[in-house]
Amino acid sequence: MKKLLTTILGIFALAAALPALAGPDWQLIEKARAEKQAAALETGRVSSSGTSAARGDCRVERLVLPLDHGPRAQTTPYQNAQRKARHDAQVEARPMASK
Repeated sequence: MKKLLTTILGIFALAAALPALAGPDWQLIEKARAEKQAAALETGRVSSSGTSAARGDCRVERLVLPLDHGPRAQTTPYQNAQRKARHDAQVEARPMASK
């Protein structure tokens, strides 16, 4: 009787633990991903940043220059000057929104 009770309790414990060991519901995840992509296409969004080539929006990213001096410099002043020149060219090439 004692072994039967232990066996039954073990089976119930294992049955209760199985859902916790299950992996993610991939079908639900893929469905949500497809719905999100469909909603993005309906609104005309092309990229995750919200820019759209169809509307003619041309947003230029904010200029961020890494540290170019000191013992832990991440770049050189020359590379930062190139980044700044490239950013300035993008800003000047952008169509004006007021036109």
